[in-house]
Amino acid sequence: MTSLNCRTVVCVVCLEKPKYRCPACRVPYCSVTCFRKHKGDSALLRSLLLNPHLRQLMVSLDQGDDKAKLMRAYMQEPLFVEFADCCLRIVEPSQNED
Repeated sequence: MTSLNCRTVVCVVCLEKPKYRCPACRVPYCSVTCFRKHKGDSALLRSLLLNPHLRQLMVSLDQGDDKAKLMRAYMQEPLFVEFADCCLRIVEPSQNED
């Protein structure tokens, strides 16, 4: 894991210096607590992506001509908002979460 010595690499949960990588997706994390948090968020995201309605929304968005218009419409759908929030929690974790 020599790549973890790079100064720009941070824990995906708390943004501290990582010591390990997730065996499933290879993202860096620094502790068991952060690994459990990452694993929980990833499990929620996976479960959301199993929803056929959300999958259809994603395909429509990907294939749509006016993506901005579709995003505005989809952000009115609670399922899509939950998906977007889950993604944001993974890539931009809150410093105030336990």
